[in-house]
Amino acid sequence: MTVSTTDRQLVDREFRPGELPLAEPTPGAPDVQIGSGGEGRPSLAAWLALGSASLILVLIVVNAAVTLAEKAIRDASVLDGLYFVTLVVLSGSLAWLIARQTRALRKLKSAERAREMAVQLAKLDGAGSGMRLLGALRALYSDKPLILGRLNAAALALQPHHSDRDVIELLNREVFQAMDREADQRIQKAALRAGFGVSSCPHPALDAIVVLVLSVMLIRDLMAVYGLRHSLRSLFRVMTRSLFLASSTALMSTAIEFATKAAQDRLAAAVVGTAGEALIVVRRMLALGAVARAEIRPLPLG
Repeated sequence: MTVSTTDRQLVDREFRPGELPLAEPTPGAPDVQIGSGGEGRPSLAAWLALGSASLILVLIVVNAAVTLAEKAIRDASVLDGLYFVTLVVLSGSLAWLIARQTRALRKLKSAERAREMAVQLAKLDGAGSGMRLLGALRALYSDKPLILGRLNAAALALQPHHSDRDVIELLNREVFQAMDREADQRIQKAALRAGFGVSSCPHPALDAIVVLVLSVMLIRDLMAVYGLRHSLRSLFRVMTRSLFLASSTALMSTAIEFATKAAQDRLAAAVVGTAGEALIVVRRMLALGAVARAEIRPLPLG
């Protein structure tokens, strides 16, 4: 069998170095890196929603403060004066909490990249990338010996046949399960405090400030539990929900106050309205805690 000159040139050309086209990457299995890239910026609609909720809350609080101060001076009402002082103290406490938490954010690391990697590995359900995820978590908790020891113990339990999803399940069970239990307790306590605070505060502005203070404290507690901070994108999402919760609480309190004045049996209307408002606030505070935990937890739940 003879090979023509043209065929020989094609064979030589086919294997000549530098002339083969570059291979395209395999779709569906991108290499995720843990870095300090951008965390995403909220959209214009999200900023407008946050601004609207903040403006509603500020208007409610300022109007309440002016009204209470006028009543306290004009009518020499001690009760209105106490309400005014309480509102000012709560507002100052909220500003102090936000300022202190803002300074604390710089000392904590964000788990956004590790969480994105874990979500992608769980979807692909491959093998061989679990150790990279474990290395990323070690870097996040390098300054926390207790959690780092748990991560090292989990690494010793891994076997070569374990898939990436097995690694995530092992880390959830051995490392983050205890944190989840503590986070659940913090969320439940915050919800009960919010319900009790709304039931005991007689003014809509006080209700809103109490709910917002407890929301900020809950976010701070979850950061302390997991030893990490929210990313800019997730913190924006959580704080937007907190502001909507506070604003809607003030609006509910105002509506209940009007309904109580219009009802024939004011005592019954006040009791039923306050109980209903407290239940709604408790439920929304639980939902806020669930969102805040999901946004800060390094690995996806379930």
